Amino acid sequence: MAGNRPYHWHVALVALAAALAGLLLLAPGQAPAPGGTALAQDQGKTEAECPPQPKPEPAPGKPPAEAAPVFWPAGTQEDGAWRGRLVRLDEHLAVLTVRGSPEERGTAHGHLLKDEVQRLVKNVNRFLKSLESPRDEKPKFAACLEATKTMRGYVEPDVVKELDACAAAAAVDATELLLAQLFGDVNRAKGFTSFCSSFAAFGPATKDGALVVGRNFDYAGHGLEGGLPLILQELPAGEGNGAGRPFVTIGYAGILNGWTALNADGLFASNNTLFDGKDSLEGMSTCFLLRKIVERGRTVEDGVRILRETPRAATTGMLVAGRNAAGAWDARFVEFDHVKLEVLEPKDGVVLATNSRQKLAVGSYPPSANPSAPRFQALKKMLGRSSGVLCFDDPAPRTIAAEGVYMDINLHCALLEPAKQRFKLAVAPGPGTVAARQPFRTFQIEETRVVQVRDDGPPAPPK
Repeated sequence: MAGNRPYHWHVALVALAAALAGLLLLAPGQAPAPGGTALAQDQGKTEAECPPQPKPEPAPGKPPAEAAPVFWPAGTQEDGAWRGRLVRLDEHLAVLTVRGSPEERGTAHGHLLKDEVQRLVKNVNRFLKSLESPRDEKPKFAACLEATKTMRGYVEPDVVKELDACAAAAAVDATELLLAQLFGDVNRAKGFTSFCSSFAAFGPATKDGALVVGRNFDYAGHGLEGGLPLILQELPAGEGNGAGRPFVTIGYAGILNGWTALNADGLFASNNTLFDGKDSLEGMSTCFLLRKIVERGRTVEDGVRILRETPRAATTGMLVAGRNAAGAWDARFVEFDHVKLEVLEPKDGVVLATNSRQKLAVGSYPPSANPSAPRFQALKKMLGRSSGVLCFDDPAPRTIAAEGVYMDINLHCALLEPAKQRFKLAVAPGPGTVAARQPFRTFQIEETRVVQVRDDGPPAPPK
């Protein structure tokens, strides 16, 4: 995502060095994270500490025609024994399906997206090395690598095998590739991280009672500059721990966990950063937790149980939505840190969240059942307007893509219908652009591929 107006991605990686290595916070003179008033109120900060940022204009234009798929191993075809299937929809979005053992899936990812995986790793490494100073007790890049090796012990063994195979195929260092997975979901240095919003609506809140999920991934670049937004479909096969549930995640080339995920059972998971809790290197990072839910779980209860039983690294809110043990649509928002965990129940068929703690009592300020944060209130208002009529088949998302709900660092915006295994997605085509202001596309998840079925155009104005 090259461009003339860079995200404030450097801030997050400085904070990562602090979070992973036990260093102090930002170096003098570094810019605050973008987001303005909404970000400030979500964290209990003043506007002076988080000044508003100008809104960039979206990039116009329709995507070109879909390219022919490329397969791995080379020479295999659609009906053959391929392990990887890559379709580049345009220069800003691709769909990768990988299937087989963890090693086969990782190898396919690394071979088909070798250049992009290398670029991801180089971007993270280059920045961390640029921060190094003679005053550092330990160089930041080395400190982060050391901390990454600690956290590797908390990643599922089959996922480690997949990541190592991806690194080998892409000719990058496996620890450096793991660091690239962790910089976005372990960084909890008091404010310089992702700021997302999400909701799940079902029963009385939707037109037909079926589950509809909305998700904004608000994240200030953080090393993703020049990266390729990716829809990753994983189809595990074989025996043992590596044969999990088929699932799809939305992220970037080289990222094996992702930030927005849905499995074949209709179980959804996404993460929102929360603040002021106890964080630790001795736990599973948030986005690997997210992947574990959709790869190992089938029901909402499974998702909550996985979060309770797995050692957790960082203060987070996790939306878990899908069918419950009785087969009905359901959802929970789970707030946790390294030590504590609280579960929010739906109200009138709705769970919604931004970055304000609603139930988890940690840190210097109390939780609130009705946060005053502007993005929370904007999303609540939109869901109230659409209560009883909300459905996936609106021309374009009117809730999650409404002004005031997303931030100027919005990298992807999605609306999902788990029952029919389909989703609408808009991505930011480059620095200075906002995903929610871009044209949406509708995708259908099929057994061995994810297919774009239509262009929906820009988000519709609220009714």
